[in-house]
Amino acid sequence: MARRRLKWTTKQLDKLNKIQEVLEELEKYKPLTLRQVYYQLVGKGYIENKVSQYTMLSNLLKWARTDGHIPWEDIEDRIRTYHDLTGWEDSEEFIQASLEGFLKGYSRDLLQSQDKYIEIWIEKDALSSVFTKVAAPYTVPVVVCRGFSSATFLNDYRRRLRYHSSSGKRPVMLYFGDFDPSGMEIFEAIKTGLGELGVWSVEFKRIALLREDIDKYKLPDSPNALKKTDTRALKHIEAYGELAVELDALRPDILEDKIRSAIDAELDAEIFNNEMEIYEAELDKLNQVKKEVIESLS
Repeated sequence: MARRRLKWTTKQLDKLNKIQEVLEELEKYKPLTLRQVYYQLVGKGYIENKVSQYTMLSNLLKWARTDGHIPWEDIEDRIRTYHDLTGWEDSEEFIQASLEGFLKGYSRDLLQSQDKYIEIWIEKDALSSVFTKVAAPYTVPVVVCRGFSSATFLNDYRRRLRYHSSSGKRPVMLYFGDFDPSGMEIFEAIKTGLGELGVWSVEFKRIALLREDIDKYKLPDSPNALKKTDTRALKHIEAYGELAVELDALRPDILEDKIRSAIDAELDAEIFNNEMEIYEAELDKLNQVKKEVIESLS
């Protein structure tokens, strides 16, 4: 049976051209999520900020990739995960892979000499790859809280703080979440929950989204984010009006800059650079050891 294809209308082709324009502009930040593409199109005025338009875009992106107009690799589903549990073809393949990976993966704690223990907390798992990409070179942990945190989850954080406070480090939490009823309340709930566990030493900093971000970058509202039957929504409306915006609405490059700037603001640059010099010397040593071991095995 022949594979089904979409009969593209002039209107759909026009939408496709606008999608391709966004993807070209954000080439270095691919793969993008459906939601990120949606907010960029809304921000440019190419589509309306409505649930029906989000559904239309989802369907259009499916057919654009199915029909070969857009590479599958340009769009990523960061929520659903494939766990590869397959084995090796034979022992020789395993030996070769082990030699290639020998002494790879060493990462020095570049913040061990700093006087602060920093963690980045984010509301959404779908954006975690953006955060880990920026935070990894600094060796700053990224924590996905995914909504309101349980007591168990907060207690795990308390344990980490106990470990790092033993060396005199001051804890700092850099928080990124939606500017909507849940996103605002989650941050406050984290503070309250940790206080109930006797944790009062953390310096909490909400980095995004902030009210000024919405105005500065002209970010579109999140459709249906304000459910007026929700008590949190009523509180939010009283404080900020009917304004609800998702973190995904920020362009990836702006979000990366905000993450990087927030980390840099907490660090002693000279101390960090000293750790980097030690790290680079250690990598050279490891590469030499690897070379000698592989030569001896050969």
